[in-house]
Amino acid sequence: MFEVQEALELQKQEFARKEEIFRKREEALKKKDLELQESLIRFSKFLQENDSKRARADKKAADEVKSRQQKEKEIEQLTEVLEQLRDEKEHVHDVLEKYMQYQRYLESVLESADEYQEIQDLLLRHATLQATNDDLRAHQQYSAAEAEEIRVALQAFTKQKMDEILNLNNKLSQLKKQLENYEQQAAQQELKKDYSLRVASQRTLEYGQVVLSADNIFNRCRQKSHIAHPPETNPLQQLEIIGSYVSDLLAICKQKGVELGKS
Repeated sequence: MFEVQEALELQKQEFARKEEIFRKREEALKKKDLELQESLIRFSKFLQENDSKRARADKKAADEVKSRQQKEKEIEQLTEVLEQLRDEKEHVHDVLEKYMQYQRYLESVLESADEYQEIQDLLLRHATLQATNDDLRAHQQYSAAEAEEIRVALQAFTKQKMDEILNLNNKLSQLKKQLENYEQQAAQQELKKDYSLRVASQRTLEYGQVVLSADNIFNRCRQKSHIAHPPETNPLQQLEIIGSYVSDLLAICKQKGVELGKS
């Protein structure tokens, strides 16, 4: 795009130089060149505005993608926490089951073993096991409640983030469509610019051909004319002298025809 801008600037300078020459030669051609120059300036401004819009659209799309990736990362982290809590819950359950089996074993030992003769010993032992069991149950209930809260929070958070991701995808789709429209408009303007440049080049070529033809005919008229016309580089002056020469030649031919008719 910078190369296009630089080419346009060079083209404007070239048109300005030609405009100064054409102004001295032909007023009508000057007007057409000025209109073409103004058209190129408007087109240059349009390209600059279009580039700015495209840059803003690209930045906004990149920000939306970055935000979506951040939300997905948060969901993955919360999922890992939930899995850890589930593993902890299973571990606590295994420990509880182990102590329950131990308690049943002690009861069977009390019935068959002689060393537990005192009820107090059994009660103290039972109280110790009961306290341990209560702690484990409380911890299990706490872990289950905490896991449930995290599960509910994760479910709500996941739904919220999925909705946000859906909205972001919709916005991204809209931005892509806008970007495609901008690109199509830019391509159309590029075609218009190429056409304008071709027309300008063709007009310049035609003008050059006219100037060369006028100069060639003028030099031939100078060579054949009995009037010593000074060298002239102005095409309009050359055409005026050529017209005078042709008029004189026609008048001479007409006079000769009249004389021949009388004789």
